[in-house]
Amino acid sequence: MRLFLPLAALLLAAPAPAQREPEWRAASEYDVLLRAWAYEPRLIRLPAGEPVRLRFVNNSRATMAFTAPRFFRAARLRERDRDVAARGGFRLAPGERRSVLLVPAAGRYDALSSNLVHRALGMRAEIRVE
Repeated sequence: MRLFLPLAALLLAAPAPAQREPEWRAASEYDVLLRAWAYEPRLIRLPAGEPVRLRFVNNSRATMAFTAPRFFRAARLRERDRDVAARGGFRLAPGERRSVLLVPAAGRYDALSSNLVHRALGMRAEIRVE
């Protein structure tokens, strides 16, 4: 009994095990095109709780933005992609590409251009994570 109490106290005081890093190499891949005044696809469907690689490509002749603050903040992002969550999105120059690896949280999220004119012209998408 004397040995049991100190051992139990040590086990209770031990920190919780760290959450394991997802297997990013096994991530499913999804392409998102940033075109003049539109995102394609307009409905982005992702599996909840599984690693995904979102590949963004700006196919327009202007700099375009992809912003989805609630989506990025709710997701678990790969370490080097966490700047996206902090800013709520990113901008891409014409022809530029960017991949973001994350584990999305279930829910429905809006993606909008940060440019009010682009947004008024319909540059928006829905992200549905189930």
